[in-house]
Amino acid sequence: MNQKKVIIIGGGTAGIVIANRLQEKFAVTVIDKSEYKAYPLLYRVPLMIGILFRRKNSEYIHKTEFDLANGRKIPFYQSNLLGGASVMNGAVHVFGFLSKWVPILKRFGFEVSDLNESHELLYSENKVVNNKITIKKAPLNYIDNSFLETLKGRGVPLDNMSVSEKEACGPIYNTVRTFFRTSVLSVLGKKKFKTILNEKVERILFDENGNAKGVKTNRSTYDSDFVILSAGVMGSCSLLLQQQLDPNSLITDLKIGKEIQDHTNLRVNVFANHPLNSLNEVYASFWKKMFLGIKHFLGIPTVMRGTGATSAAYLDLDKDGEIDTRIQILQFSESGRHGSKGSVFNTSEPSFSISINAIHPLSKGYVSFQDGKLKVDPKFLSTESDVTLLKLAIKYCIELLKSPPIRNHVKEIDQLDLMEKDPDKYIQDTMYSGHHLIGGLQNSITSDFELKDCKGLYVCDASVFDRFVASNIHSSVVLLADMFAKKFINKQG
Repeated sequence: MNQKKVIIIGGGTAGIVIANRLQEKFAVTVIDKSEYKAYPLLYRVPLMIGILFRRKNSEYIHKTEFDLANGRKIPFYQSNLLGGASVMNGAVHVFGFLSKWVPILKRFGFEVSDLNESHELLYSENKVVNNKITIKKAPLNYIDNSFLETLKGRGVPLDNMSVSEKEACGPIYNTVRTFFRTSVLSVLGKKKFKTILNEKVERILFDENGNAKGVKTNRSTYDSDFVILSAGVMGSCSLLLQQQLDPNSLITDLKIGKEIQDHTNLRVNVFANHPLNSLNEVYASFWKKMFLGIKHFLGIPTVMRGTGATSAAYLDLDKDGEIDTRIQILQFSESGRHGSKGSVFNTSEPSFSISINAIHPLSKGYVSFQDGKLKVDPKFLSTESDVTLLKLAIKYCIELLKSPPIRNHVKEIDQLDLMEKDPDKYIQDTMYSGHHLIGGLQNSITSDFELKDCKGLYVCDASVFDRFVASNIHSSVVLLADMFAKKFINKQG
């Protein structure tokens, strides 16, 4: 039987999930600009992925920079691997807030049961199951336990940090198995779809009736019956923006690249008054690194089962009845992010940090071409309410660190004087990207994910989200991609 052809542009988080489901009904080809199918086995140990970010040059990750309003440049990383961000991100799993999911589900004609079905199909908690992403709770140490006890003393109860919609605290979930991380590549069974790597799609081709009929890459031309764009916010928006430059383009009236968002990442670094076996200490000692590695490969739960984040809390800091902030313990401290200031860690002293994530920012930016170059500007903290929330979070973290029992571990809160006297400056000087870009194409597609004014061209990736449903977007993209693929089969299969 001749199957209809589907080309998926982008073999990242969304593209792999879509291809995996569609391959039973269609002849699927995934075209991805990444050069590599996989990285060395060492980097599949969850903690070790951080080394790639901290190397000055890595063939597996491409680094770009965002310009901030105060003149700072902050790094943003893109995968150069099949599987995209799913194989090189922080491995944190968050299902998200059902109240935020509902309007997205309604927009695309889904029910909550569809969301739960996709989650059940693709994820397995604690148990290793073929063709599923495994999620496990992070192992906790006494800093985590003190953090959680202090939060409970402030009225924040223990709960599930993947799904809770109320103030709560607890261990985080990571996409890991006993030794190695899992990703969207883990859902693949018998792979039937074709993969073309190291080719960049330059143009989507249409017939005289406005139906997508294939793509042109930097190397060849491929025909298809349908085209699905899943290249992420930067990739999908840039391709369609280039397409708009043609005066005969079908999409000249669409608002491409508007209203993108990213989470702001902020840290409160803490020096401890006793050894912790923090990553700062471990990295400075050959024997500590050896001992940690031996424990990990003996199957003993350690910080190596994640990328340093272990426990977290959801907070309603503006007291409006909705969770607005997630804070979490990191088993290290650093100046900058991912070694962006020139060193892996800026100190070998016992230390940890609290990471702050304002989950539902109002600030929105854009993707555009300026002087022939792609410009990505999420307009971080361009609304006063986003800044106010971060100042509330800083104040909360300082008060937390001065409260028992966690204060018993604190020697010094780094830059405490600046945080207390001029929190605005602290925020502007130390904030970084959360690497959670969404939006840009949310207003350019129909309820069937089809690009407006076109036929046979669909978009499904982080660019179609009009809001954050969670503090981490990995699971959000995975689940929406699977629901889209199921809907596509029902309509076109």
